[in-house]
Amino acid sequence: MTSMALVIFAISLTLFQLSSCTKTDAEAPINYPIEGLWIGTYTIAGLPALGEQYFSLIIKPDGTMINDTKYTNQQNLSIGTWTLNGTTLSCTFTNIYGQAVHLGVQETTTSTWDKTGKLSGTWQNVGPQTGSGTIKLTRVN
Repeated sequence: MTSMALVIFAISLTLFQLSSCTKTDAEAPINYPIEGLWIGTYTIAGLPALGEQYFSLIIKPDGTMINDTKYTNQQNLSIGTWTLNGTTLSCTFTNIYGQAVHLGVQETTTSTWDKTGKLSGTWQNVGPQTGSGTIKLTRVN
């Protein structure tokens, strides 16, 4: 090869390597705030055959929250408060609408907050009924 051909070959090879090594910018994961609408499911430890039931939380910036659930296709609404300590979300709420047997029932949830839009944890009745189970939620807005 002539020296001119070698130079052209070297330049071509360098340009090819540079273009083939170009990295695309990966999208950064979205870091969702804790406030917002979270929708998912809950299970009841004492009733595994019931399967997953609808569960949602509306977490408001002022420290209040609304819980909307369905138990055997009956809507139940609860209101309460929430706190966040690191990645641990704690909610305390009281049922105000739904099946008569659930009215006045107080519950707590303790969940781990994943800033990419996931909550998972447990729920437990405080009184007058007993019960407990798990929750899994995804932030939808």
